[in-house]
Parts: sequence; structure tokens; C-alpha cells
Amino acid sequence: FRETETAARLAEELRALGYDVTEGVGQTGIVAVLENGEGPTLMLRADMDGLPVEEQTGLDYASTITGTDLRGQTAPVMHACAHDTHMTALVGAARQMMERRDTWSGTLVLIGQPAEEIGLGAQAMLEDGLYERFPTPDAVVSFHTFAGVPTGQIHYAPGYAMANVDSVDIEVHGVGGHGAYPHTT
Repeated sequence: FRETETAARLAEELRALGYDVTEGVGQTGIVAVLENGEGPTLMLRADMDGLPVEEQTGLDYASTITGTDLRGQTAPVMHACAHDTHMTALVGAARQMMERRDTWSGTLVLIGQPAEEIGLGAQAMLEDGLYERFPTPDAVVSFHTFAGVPTGQIHYAPGYAMANVDSVDIEVHGVGGHGAYPHTT
């Protein structure tokens, strides 16, 4: 929930395209709406939080930001895990849908989700009335980049497709030993 500058920049980009943008949904989340006549409601979601990773690309636009997490720990942060790509794709989709609005009808809802990596952002947005305050989607589309997919290809799956941020505790009972000599334990 520390992505205030990122959320403001994403909101600015979407407003400039002509979307009706609401900031501060679920603390730092944003919702942008384009109503374009009768039809289904499509929601597109992008995560926008930074991760406690120091960017070492050496590029001119590399992150130089230091952030403080919810526990008060300070560390360099960057949009690792392709969150910068996700937001760029969301703005690109927003631009294309706006430019082509004479070819479709319905409502487009764009989400900038905070705190995705810690599993709290979506819940915060829902608790802040995401589906009560904004059009309820008939379908939700989200994606994640994946280095294992060749350039020019798109892979998809219904339902869950990648890891989740839930955690579990596993307790193992047994006898310790060496992996190379389990038969001697």
C-alpha cells in the first residue's frame, strides 16, 4: 500500500485518455471506467506494487526509490516481477479501447491493484466497495508475463493460471538423515 506515486501516475495516464478515474480505492488502488453504451462489462486488472529489490540494470530509467514496508523495514524497491510491464499493457489496452470505441459497446473497467505481492490489495479494494461503487464485470481479464512463452505467443488458461500469495505451514515428522545416504538413517 505504498505505491502512491505509481498510482498517481497511472491515474494521470488514464485520465489523459478520457477515462473517469477514481483514486484511493482500497487505499492506493485506482479504478478507471469507460461507459460506451449498452453491452457487457469487461474488467482489466494490472498490479502496480513495487518489490523490495534493488534494480541493477544500469538503465537510465532504473528505479532509485527506497521504500518502507508495512513492518517499517526500509529497502530499495522496483517494479520487479514485470509490474511495470503490466501497467504499460493496461495503459496500452486503455488507449486502444478508447481509440476503437466506435467498434464495440459496453463498459470497460480498468483496475490498478495495490499490494498484490502481499495478497492484500484485491481484498482491500473489495472491502472498499469495488463491486458496489463501480460497474460489476461480466468478465475479468488479468495477465502475467512469463519468460517461458516464446515472443509472439500468448498462453491462457481458465481460472487460476499462476502461483498465489497464500501461505501454509507444513509440519514434518520423521527421522533426519542425509539425502545421499537415506538408507543409513
